[in-house]
Parts: sequence; C-alpha cells; structure tokens
Amino acid sequence: MKRRHTTLLSGLLILLAGCTPQPVSDRPAVTASILPIRFLTEQIAGQDFDINLLVPPGASPETYEPTPKQMQQAAASSMLFTTGLIDFEKQMVSDVSKNMPGLQVVDLSQGIELIEAEHSHTGHGHAHGTDPHIWTSPHNLKIMAGTLYHALSTAYPDSTKYTENYQALIERLDTLDRQLRQLVATGTHHTFIIYHPALAYLARDYGLTQIPIEWEGKEPSAEQIRRVVDAARSDRLRRIFYQAQFSQAAIAAIAREVDAETVAIDPLAENVIDNLKQITQQITE
Repeated sequence: MKRRHTTLLSGLLILLAGCTPQPVSDRPAVTASILPIRFLTEQIAGQDFDINLLVPPGASPETYEPTPKQMQQAAASSMLFTTGLIDFEKQMVSDVSKNMPGLQVVDLSQGIELIEAEHSHTGHGHAHGTDPHIWTSPHNLKIMAGTLYHALSTAYPDSTKYTENYQALIERLDTLDRQLRQLVATGTHHTFIIYHPALAYLARDYGLTQIPIEWEGKEPSAEQIRRVVDAARSDRLRRIFYQAQFSQAAIAAIAREVDAETVAIDPLAENVIDNLKQITQQITE
C-alpha cells in the first residue's frame, strides 16, 4: 500500500531536521521498525539504548503510517533498524536520506535470500514484489542479528558485551533451528492454510507448504476459495490460521465448510524465538 501522506511526512522531516529534539533519558536512542527487530536489538544491546518502536503491537506494518511523535523519536535516534522491504519503511528511508542524513539506516535484509511473492503462493495465483516477512525464519534471524551486531559494534567498539550477547543470541537461534526441525520431522502435518501469507520463509526453510487465502491485500475470489477448500480436504487439514491483525470473520466460512478450527497467530510478536516455536508446533501437530 502506498503512503497517503508523503507530502505531510516530508514537511515534518524538514521541520525536524532544523531542530534538535530533546532526549527523554540519558541513554542514546535507536529506532526499530517492528517488534521482532526491537527484540533482536535488545538481545544484543541489552539496556544500553532507548529503543523506539514504529509499528505498535496489534498494528499491521503493511498499512501503518508513523505518527509525528514517532518521526520525532526517529529523528533523535542514532540508528534506524528496518527490514528494508515494507512500504512505509521505504518511504520513510527515502525521506530520511533527504532530510536527516545524520540518521544511520540499517537494512537488516542484507545478505538474505529473498522470496518473490509469487513463489510463496504455491500456485494459487500470482502476486508481485518481494515477501517482506524475513523474520519468520531462524536462518534469516541469524543474518539479521549479524547485520545489527556489526552496526552496533562498529559505532560502539568499546562495548565488548555486544559480542557476548550476539554469540548467546546465535546459540539460541541454533537451538530454535534444531527444535523446529525436530517438530517437522515428527509432526503430522506439513501443509497449512493461512489467511495472509506471512510464513513463506519458515515454509521454505523447513519443507512446509503454505496455502494462503488472500494475497496482494485483495479478497479471494470464489475460485481461489474453492482451491483452498479442496486442499484442506485433500490434506485433511483441521486448522486455518489467521493473523491477529486480521478479522477472524474472513476465514469463518471456509472453516465451517471443511470443519476446521480457526487459530489466531501473531507473526509480529516480539519474542520471535518463542513465537516461531509455538507457531511451528501448531502447524505440524
């Protein structure tokens, strides 16, 4: 979705660039675009920073627009950590580069093998662009953590604890990877139906098949719904997943037709390690 208030945002950034926002604490500030990135930042940096968040819990990053207060917080930050792939991030980074060149933008998608959206839909139509949900894979999270660690350790080379924290985080992600592989190896199901296709990277890395109900933000057609129903019956799927950011009503009719339960998940939950383990358990059991 394209940003609707680009002119307003640009004007605000120009205004902010001409003033010096007052810090709210003695700690330096950084800004994370989404909760999983804030989690990675805290795991590596500990309590060294005030970590501002752009997309609050419960909001959808695909339709979100930062508030003026959040833009002011970002302007007062030394770094902005993003996936580099979500529309509002792209617009924000474009405006920041023009009006706040002193703010370092760190794109955490660097080095990740990205999925083109049409490849994540298992033959159910074609979407365009890159799937932005890179944080839904432990392998990707390790790459993201490495990029984030490099940025912090370069800016603050005297902080040896960042190295220790980073190494501990990598060990946790390696443990998560082993746990997910075990769940998939011993699980009953390897195909899952989900309203919004947010788990393509998880599916790719662990041999799962994601069947989305909607894509490109469009309501599914009758033919698309029929394909989903047929897949549910063929694979005897008894769960249909939907994100907390979407309405359960969108999948209720499909669930009734195939006698499946609807299961709410939140791929944007902050503790991404615990969350990915829980989601994989729900998919495979």
